[in-house]
Amino acid sequence: MYGVDTFRIMIDSENTSTETSTIGEYTFDIRLPFTRSDYTKYLLYVDNFNVSLRGLTTDAVHLRLLNLSNYNSYSSQTGGNNNVVAVIYNPNVTAGRTDNLVLNYQASQAPYQISSIPNTLAVKICDMDNSNIDFSNGNNFWTANLRIDAYYNDMSC
Repeated sequence: MYGVDTFRIMIDSENTSTETSTIGEYTFDIRLPFTRSDYTKYLLYVDNFNVSLRGLTTDAVHLRLLNLSNYNSYSSQTGGNNNVVAVIYNPNVTAGRTDNLVLNYQASQAPYQISSIPNTLAVKICDMDNSNIDFSNGNNFWTANLRIDAYYNDMSC
């Protein structure tokens, strides 16, 4: 019988451990209060990913976890394991747009198998071509709500 612990991790562009917002790279120190040492499997879910593009005309936004990769996966962009965990395509790109744009990604049911619970998350927000998106303008920001289900052998059942 298996037991599962669920961990929720909320990250955003405004509260980072370190950042280079001009190129969309962020690092977060993850301080979970309690984790077991006997987990056998880890599944990562991206429950929500929201981006505010105040005047930017970006066609697509990728959320990449640079220090975590999807176990047993392949990406044609990296030539190796996949590190893209969420993609949003912008349906409203027009030249001269004056309205603000918010893009939302919600509750994919597809998990990403990872090898451990991270102590640090290195994140890159980029476009489809892996080009940087400049979030240094205070009006451009993003949030992501991640969930990790960590499985262990439950001998009490």
